[in-house]
Amino acid sequence: MLRRIRSYTWLLLPLFLLSCGKMGSLLGSKPDPCSLVTVAEAQQALGEPVEDGTPTEPKTCLFKARRGEGNTVTVQLYDTSGQDRRAWFNKERLRRDSRLIPGLGDGAVRVDSASLSRLTFLHEDELVTVIVASTKQKHLAEAVTRLSRTVAERYGATLVATIPSTISGPIAEQDARRNAGSHVAPVTLTHTRPAPDTPQEGPKKSTSIDPISLIGTWHTRVSRGTTQHDLLLVIKPNLEWSLSSMMEFDGILNAESGLWALERANTFRGLGWKGTYRITTRNAFATTGSVQARWKRLVTDQPPSRIPTELWNLRREATSVPVFQFKTVDPDLVGQWEGAGTYAGGPATFVWAIQPSAATDLLIVDSLKGTVQSKDGLPQLQPTHKKQQRVSVIAFNDHGLTTTDGKTNLKWSKLQQPQSTESRQL
Repeated sequence: MLRRIRSYTWLLLPLFLLSCGKMGSLLGSKPDPCSLVTVAEAQQALGEPVEDGTPTEPKTCLFKARRGEGNTVTVQLYDTSGQDRRAWFNKERLRRDSRLIPGLGDGAVRVDSASLSRLTFLHEDELVTVIVASTKQKHLAEAVTRLSRTVAERYGATLVATIPSTISGPIAEQDARRNAGSHVAPVTLTHTRPAPDTPQEGPKKSTSIDPISLIGTWHTRVSRGTTQHDLLLVIKPNLEWSLSSMMEFDGILNAESGLWALERANTFRGLGWKGTYRITTRNAFATTGSVQARWKRLVTDQPPSRIPTELWNLRREATSVPVFQFKTVDPDLVGQWEGAGTYAGGPATFVWAIQPSAATDLLIVDSLKGTVQSKDGLPQLQPTHKKQQRVSVIAFNDHGLTTTDGKTNLKWSKLQQPQSTESRQL
């Protein structure tokens, strides 16, 4: 069962803090999140008329668009201990899809997706999150950053002088006016060198590449939306190759009475995966639905047997989201599991970490195999199945190679000790 998040008692605030704009009262009452944003500001963030802010939880305020269903502005204060908040914030800063935003409190991080931008800033062990969700607003990142700066000022989170961020457009202009005179121009060092007397030639594209030079283990990372994929390419001495792709998702799991549903982080509520599960033994179960697989339990620190060691070592540390609502997790499912089955219609390998709190991390790995063939002096990665896309190697050096499928170019770096993967089952 999900344990209830511990309530946090706000400290009594001295009177002089109120004069500086800190929200709250001398009696230590909880700040009202609806007082941190006005209707006009929420309307500007969404770019359309909004209703008055409505408290949805003790520390959450929601501004809904009058016409755009699902278009909202949310202000949320956290009701956990300071230590828990700092631990969660540090994990957010280490996310691969996060962006650090300067000038907000003791630190701020923003996570963007196609129709939602979320910014959280830390101030004296307190966390404040501002979310702008819209299918119409084309500048979500700018909107949530602008609104968060306003919230931080009202909350009393000092805007410290920093080197200007790379954000352009209305936010940059507004920040320049607000912080005029407070920024210190960064010092730049210049050093001139005389131009060479003779022209120098740049690098040239090779007209042919020896396939033998490609033998080894190669890695690259690709971003698709808010999801990042780690790709591992292993080319053996006999010029057979295997390609593995790893995705990681975190979210909240509800599993009870044979039904499971996984709500992914950074998506609208209701968007996720679901299905049924059946416990077969104490250390095994099976799932149907979005992820169809048979699972076996992994003991502590046991690496999965179906994932290449190099790819497993590239995964990020668990970044499960905090759980602020009641969820139920079957105790028999708590632990770390390895599975094999299908996902999105294709075969895949999985590692699923399920915590008693309902926080969960799901790792998905799929793979391809084939042989290296040459055409017009350039190697091609020809898949075993002819319907799959072939990939050409168009550039090579001692430390990396570049491949293309005709639409996308990928740059790969070479990993050491490739022999540890050659004998593994992919």
